[in-house]
Amino acid sequence: MKWLRVLHLILVSIWFGATVCIGFLSIICFYHLSTAEFLIVGPLIPELYQKIVLPVAVLTILQGIIYGSSTKWGFFKYPWVMLKWILTFLLIPCVGLGTIGQLFSVLDVINTAGFSASLQMGGRILLCIALQISILLVMIGVSVLKPGKLRTIG
Repeated sequence: MKWLRVLHLILVSIWFGATVCIGFLSIICFYHLSTAEFLIVGPLIPELYQKIVLPVAVLTILQGIIYGSSTKWGFFKYPWVMLKWILTFLLIPCVGLGTIGQLFSVLDVINTAGFSASLQMGGRILLCIALQISILLVMIGVSVLKPGKLRTIG
């Protein structure tokens, strides 16, 4: 099962790294680009989510299901494992409704009313990306520290 653990680390690293990169790309889009530049770069953000983040996230979740059903960790045996599943399901609205959905709405508004680089235009999107990064960091910390797991001394 070591190969499964290595695969998990690789997938989570891609998921986290891509989300951080998308966050920086969003900041650049909303605060440093003209309307024409935004309309070229902005649509790339949902593409990155659809081509990189979503497939990796689905593979990570599937791998978690396989890992939980075929190892001693299970799904409900340890509180830290349950916490990771809860956080995983909290990520879904942040990605789908929060980031991708909001960005399509912003692109429609920009196409019709114009672009003004402001927190109002990208605030919800940046908030959802920040939530994703925060949740992923907590999940990584929980995976490393395994709080509540009994440790043997000696």
